[in-house]
Order: sequence, then structure tokens, then C-alpha cells
Amino acid sequence: MMNFNFKLEKVLKYKKTIENYKKNQYGTVQRRLNNEEDKLRTFNQYKNNLKNEKNLSATKTKVGDLMMYNNYINHVATKIKFQEEVITETKEELEEIKEELIIALKEKKIFEKLKENEYKEYLYQLKKQEEKQIDTLVSYKTSAHQ
Repeated sequence: MMNFNFKLEKVLKYKKTIENYKKNQYGTVQRRLNNEEDKLRTFNQYKNNLKNEKNLSATKTKVGDLMMYNNYINHVATKIKFQEEVITETKEELEEIKEELIIALKEKKIFEKLKENEYKEYLYQLKKQEEKQIDTLVSYKTSAHQ
């Protein structure tokens, strides 16, 4: 009997490649999300520092300077809102890639299971063939001795 040969090995290899690609994609977007969340934390800290600075110097500061503080704080608040939108979009993208990764994992698993089942069948047929050869040999020896 020949060596075991899984007919769909190329498909399985392709499914593994797709799975690895999706894993890399997921990791890339996850790192980007982490960076965007770090930016948001930085903006929020900066805004809080500006507010504290404005409040501490409010009694000694001119009205025009207070308005500049407020305008700048509003500008930072706008950046924060934009950053929150970027984070929301990145989370959605990450979720989509996660779903694609799950599908890729399931598809690969199906082909791995097929390969495993075919290999079990191959071993079973091999064993059957060996038993048949042993039976033939035993019958030949039995008939030769008579």
C-alpha cells in the first residue's frame, strides 16, 4: 500500500495561511487600538491639566487670557471627541477581523478533521491488508504442509 496522501493538503495549507494572515491582521489592529487609546488618555490628561492650571490662576488672570484658556480647552475637547470616534471605528474593525479569524479557524479545523479521519481510514485499510496477507500466508503454509 502507498504512503498516506491527503488529497486536500493544498486546501488545508491555504486555510492555515489564511488563518495566519488573519491573526497578523488582528494583532496589527489591536496594537493600533492600544495606541489610539493611549492618545485619548494623553488628551484627557492634558485637558485636565489645562483646567487645573486655569482654575489655579483664575484670580490672577485677565479675562482675555481666561477666554484663550477656554478656547484651547474646547479645542482639546474637540480632539478628544475625534479620538473617541477613531477608537470606536478601530474597535469595530477589530471585531470584524475577529469574526473573520474565527471563521478561518473553523474552516482550518474542518480540513484538519477531514485529514485526521482519512488518516484513520488509511490505517484501518493498511491493517486490513496486513491481516489479509497474514491469512494468505497462513493458508499457504497450512496447505503446503498437508
